[in-house]
Amino acid sequence: MKPYNPTFRAPASLLEHAGDRQFATTLARGMELLRCFTPEEPVLGNRELARRMQLPAATISRLTYTLVTMGYLAQDEHQGKYRLGSAVISLAHPMLELFNIRRRARPLMLEVAHKTGGSVSIGIRDRFNIVYIEAIRSDNKRIYPLDVGTSHSMVGTAIGRAFLMSCTLAEREALLNQLRLKVPQDWERHEAELLRNVAEYPRHGCCVSVGEVYADVQAVAVPLGRIDRGEPAALNCSFQGRALNREWLITQIGPQLQTLARQLM
Repeated sequence: MKPYNPTFRAPASLLEHAGDRQFATTLARGMELLRCFTPEEPVLGNRELARRMQLPAATISRLTYTLVTMGYLAQDEHQGKYRLGSAVISLAHPMLELFNIRRRARPLMLEVAHKTGGSVSIGIRDRFNIVYIEAIRSDNKRIYPLDVGTSHSMVGTAIGRAFLMSCTLAEREALLNQLRLKVPQDWERHEAELLRNVAEYPRHGCCVSVGEVYADVQAVAVPLGRIDRGEPAALNCSFQGRALNREWLITQIGPQLQTLARQLM
């Protein structure tokens, strides 16, 4: 990785591009600013954004002004702060429509969700996380994030581990090396279970995460291989509020996901 050079002001999360003259730094700043907004913190001001982006307040002010003008941010009338604008949804919709698997999968996912009492989702890669492109709940009694667009750890989740099994061996090894470097805290916390899942996948045909990210959440996932656009993907079934049971996930729920995966591939 190249050392950070303040002259180029690449976003802190993209320091490897600092000094790359082909890299559109201003565009990168704007995109990274949008990623600062989360369900937990949907409203942010220029001062907060400047601190997170490690950029001057004047630069942040120009970015937020431009993004408001384009509809990607909206200004809160009472606080003078910002929230995501409707243009973000318009931007995401065409991309989601490219995944034809979503329409084919919904009725089958709903059937599995009702049968198992779990929540079923399809995920693809978002940098070093997994983002859901489809999600079906068995009920509305979930307090952890689960919806289209929700992003979770690749290292700590069943669906992230199954995603790795959808990659080629070379892709998987390269991504594992990147995860060690890019998300060291996540890697340190979940390394043992991730590597256990990778080692046991040939025997079980699925990956699991039991109380690792949320203490009362367990999940099992299987790889989907390459879906629309040739992207690796994975299929997940998660449960909240029932006794944690790794063996049950592997022997009872995993085979149902494997059957569903075969129907979709």
